[in-house]
Amino acid sequence: MNNENRENMNSASKKRLSSTWRLLDTPPMTAAENMALDEVLVECKGNGNTPNTIRFLQFSPRAVLVGYHQSVYEEIRREYCQTHGIDINRRITGGGAIFFDENQLGWEVICDKSFFNVTIPNQRLFRILCNPVITALELLGVKAKFRPRNDIEVNGRKISGTGGTESGNAFLFQGTMLVDFDVDTMLRALRIPVEKLKAKEIDSVKDRVTSLKWELGFIPTLDNIKRAIRHGFEAHLGIHLEAAGLTDEEQQHFEKKVSGFRKAKWVDRVNPKFQQSETIQCAYKADAGMVRFTLVVNLKQMLLKNIFITGDFLSFPGGSLYDLESCLRGVSLKREVLYPIISKYFLDGHIVIPGMSFEEFIKPLDQAIEKVAITRYGIPLEHCNLISVVNGSFEEIVQKKIGALLLPYCAKITHCDLRYKKGCRTCGQEDCSIGPAWLMGLQSKMEVVSVVSFEDLWTELMRIKNRGIEAYIGCCCQPFFIKHQDDFEKSGIPGIMLDIDNTTCYELDQAREAYAGKFENQTSLNLDLLQIILDTASRIQQQKEEYGTHAII
Repeated sequence: MNNENRENMNSASKKRLSSTWRLLDTPPMTAAENMALDEVLVECKGNGNTPNTIRFLQFSPRAVLVGYHQSVYEEIRREYCQTHGIDINRRITGGGAIFFDENQLGWEVICDKSFFNVTIPNQRLFRILCNPVITALELLGVKAKFRPRNDIEVNGRKISGTGGTESGNAFLFQGTMLVDFDVDTMLRALRIPVEKLKAKEIDSVKDRVTSLKWELGFIPTLDNIKRAIRHGFEAHLGIHLEAAGLTDEEQQHFEKKVSGFRKAKWVDRVNPKFQQSETIQCAYKADAGMVRFTLVVNLKQMLLKNIFITGDFLSFPGGSLYDLESCLRGVSLKREVLYPIISKYFLDGHIVIPGMSFEEFIKPLDQAIEKVAITRYGIPLEHCNLISVVNGSFEEIVQKKIGALLLPYCAKITHCDLRYKKGCRTCGQEDCSIGPAWLMGLQSKMEVVSVVSFEDLWTELMRIKNRGIEAYIGCCCQPFFIKHQDDFEKSGIPGIMLDIDNTTCYELDQAREAYAGKFENQTSLNLDLLQIILDTASRIQQQKEEYGTHAII
């Protein structure tokens, strides 16, 4: 056992007298049954009518579970799951979508907030509650450690994901133990374009996650796994666990609630599906998780008709995000109106997102409002959805002299001898979109650059900045922009980023390969969108020459 775990257990023993908790080991249940029981347990505990509990849970049949703030439409391949007998449901806790087959073991802590002297879970509490499972893994022969914000890893690979929620005076903290792992089914159940994956790309998932079987070469018995986890919680929390079933009150509540968790009203509670022409969607990847804003707007009246805030972050209290959405519906689509509402909501403590600041939370909203502003240039909203800006508004950037066009190497034909090099022959290959884009940039008197890796991108940004180029246009996929938005901003150079078409390295789980310039699939640049932006910039520059220093929109 490592020193950190030993110190934590000693600290727990000093702070708490041993108390008796219930060990609730439920048999394999459906997803709806497990989710309903989660809510019953934390609600009853919050009302003070049930004992502090450690629960083991399993699923039968297999299930995919979206986080509380996620959309099934965005995260899950519904048709595949329905065809293959995989349940679809929604957790009462936040976090990302997971696949839970019969081989996985779930564990939960349901207890009074006062036990840890904490009202809102934070990273310190997540670490405290992960340590028992880390000790359990050590007992099973696997050396693991805590990975912020709330996971457990083995040699950099995730073996347990965790999350939590609260109700009244109690909270529920839950996690998974990956005993064995069906990579193929997981990829097909979650919204990943597996029909385009090669065997080696599927295997690359193993670089991100692991399981007891992969680490040990065999599967420990379920009894041994449970015994190890039980020991970990007793040792770290200074408690004694006694096996017991549901109370009569819990059983009655469960029987009343379970039907509601089977209904589409619960499973599709987050459902931001609207016509693309009236919808704006932006996301930001913070350390505490992904936050995505989907806005349904009335452009003529500049009103926010509807809003959905989704993502894999954790928030407390559980329903606070829906209350915030309600406060924003129907208000003016202006920063000066929206931001004070959200800021007050945070400052008044109506919502807490552990590890995420207000400024990080509103970043995607800021991008969404900027996309609305771009429509003033006569660009349809469906095109504006494919445009992002950094270090300035769209209006500010098109007023500048845009002197560079940055194009990703992944849009070159895979067998091109220049695919991983800087140049382009503009040879006219029918399936290559780099050549036409290259010519469009040259015709607009721009310096055109093929970017071959992330390090090369940064080098090029610094180079064009040192050359005095005022602004640039770049092409990249939305997942890349979301992940590296902060890097683009750190460069300090104003830029207009255009989304690319077709499957990207992020969809194929090859982000690291692309980062190093080794992505082997081909993407396509959106040439029509690029031409629209070039024409708009040219028109603004002509207006500046005719009317003065500030162009007329």
